[in-house]
Amino acid sequence: MHEFWIAIVVAVAGWWFFTGLILWCVHLPRRYHDSLFRAASVIFIAALALTPWITSQKTVAGVIMSFTLALVLWGWLELGYLIDKVGGLHKRECPPDASLLQRFREGLGTCIYHELGVVVTGLLLSVLAHDGTRSIAFWIYATLWLMRWSSKLNLILGVRNYNRDWLPTSLQYVDSYIQRRNMNVLFPISIVLSIWVLVRVVDAAHASVLIDVQIGYTLVATVVTLGALEHLFLMLPIGEGRLWEWASPQKPTSGIAALNLDEQSEAPPIVGKQFQADT
Repeated sequence: MHEFWIAIVVAVAGWWFFTGLILWCVHLPRRYHDSLFRAASVIFIAALALTPWITSQKTVAGVIMSFTLALVLWGWLELGYLIDKVGGLHKRECPPDASLLQRFREGLGTCIYHELGVVVTGLLLSVLAHDGTRSIAFWIYATLWLMRWSSKLNLILGVRNYNRDWLPTSLQYVDSYIQRRNMNVLFPISIVLSIWVLVRVVDAAHASVLIDVQIGYTLVATVVTLGALEHLFLMLPIGEGRLWEWASPQKPTSGIAALNLDEQSEAPPIVGKQFQADT
């Protein structure tokens, strides 16, 4: 039974550490970004090269390595976007009178190459992984992918809390695509679907008799839970920013949210937002 607690601790620690590490790297002086991205790219290529071997290990240790593999691949994509190496077609702000469709289209233009990179990397992982799309590494990656897309759609539709101190100066224009609302129509759907997926994954874990498969599903379930928690961070003043004070360029001014709708009348002009929102 202790293996399952180890899996949960590994998933939570990996989520916390990789988020903080990327945040810390992003806010290093820009003169380090080229060298940093080259080093990260070497690690990314090595991870892809090792994918067939890692995903063929049908042990608990192999599953943990597959989980780490997915985080490394995902982390390279996030880092590439946030240090302005893998972006989009333009870097302009969203027109203030833009319709929802225009906001979405313009927002996609700011990160289309990054999104294509996410798709291509997912396809490479499915091909290189020992079990293809049945690989735990693939399912961890796919969970991160789908949760991120859900977060982006919620940000476009409007959220209550959004930490604008975390984005680097080069991505300040991203903030103009984020609406501020107490609630949006997608948010409850995102939470309900997350819970439904969580229940299905937990059921699959119970149905399996193989310990490595059970641990793999436990990792996926934990990532789904963390993704749902990140959605809640967008609507509730939980104070999540304190988790990464060690990696932040400055301490958050009001817990999770540097901007809360209750304080909107006193908020400074829109300039840039949360690490999660690579719109």
